[in-house]
Amino acid sequence: MSSLNDHQLLKTFFAEKMPQQTESGINFVKAERIFRKLQIESIKHLLERFDQLDFKSQQVAVRIFGEFEVAKSLPILFQGLCSRGSSLPGLCGSAIGSIGGDQVLKKLLQLLSQHSEIRIHYHVLYALKWIDKLSVDAARILTERFCEIALNGPSAEVVTDWDRQIGDCCRGMAAEGLSHSLDYLDRRTKDYRNGVNVLFRLLTDDSAGVRSDAAYSLGYLKETRALEKLALLVETDNEVCPGIGTVSSIAAESIEWIRQHHKLQDGDSDTFQ
Repeated sequence: MSSLNDHQLLKTFFAEKMPQQTESGINFVKAERIFRKLQIESIKHLLERFDQLDFKSQQVAVRIFGEFEVAKSLPILFQGLCSRGSSLPGLCGSAIGSIGGDQVLKKLLQLLSQHSEIRIHYHVLYALKWIDKLSVDAARILTERFCEIALNGPSAEVVTDWDRQIGDCCRGMAAEGLSHSLDYLDRRTKDYRNGVNVLFRLLTDDSAGVRSDAAYSLGYLKETRALEKLALLVETDNEVCPGIGTVSSIAAESIEWIRQHHKLQDGDSDTFQ
């Protein structure tokens, strides 16, 4: 939680966000007006009166919970994570990830094992992809789970073509999540090396989305050992990933990140660090 007092938090939030209204697509002006109408003047009031807010104002509330890492909002956020709204689960996932911590990770992993709906797995994985403030042991557990899902898909029931598409999205999120969980681990450990080797395998996956997410993760991790494999994608993989570009373009960006980080020039030998 911010060092600002509870009443100042909301004033600070709206003062910063309202000028960004057009860019964000969220009506902060209307939400601020509704907050005043309901006499919500603090985080405590927001927690108590969350259910009195309309859907759009709840979206703003969830943004507040995440930005100020309000741990007391976790029951609300977990409920929203499993809701059927079009945007609330994603916002809740981001907020949960911002609050983070080993106990939150444990709860998210429990949700994966308890629910059979592919929709729930998708939103939980979105939260896991962003989760922060983990211990090394927790990051190791998360890395193992990400590897399993990225390779084999979520354990949720898959029936329709839509389910299969979401299943591939889940595998892609697990591949991208590895860039985050592996960043907690010592690069000399077996756990780290196993995770990177899974990303190498995913570069030849049948799903373009999974390939692109694996390429992104290797770039984020600044993995010099991936340069040759990524260069092959640049030359050969022009399949489009809607909304983000081709696999080739993402691989090219990752190569640039790696070379800039290690100050490599074309032709330099690659080392696994």
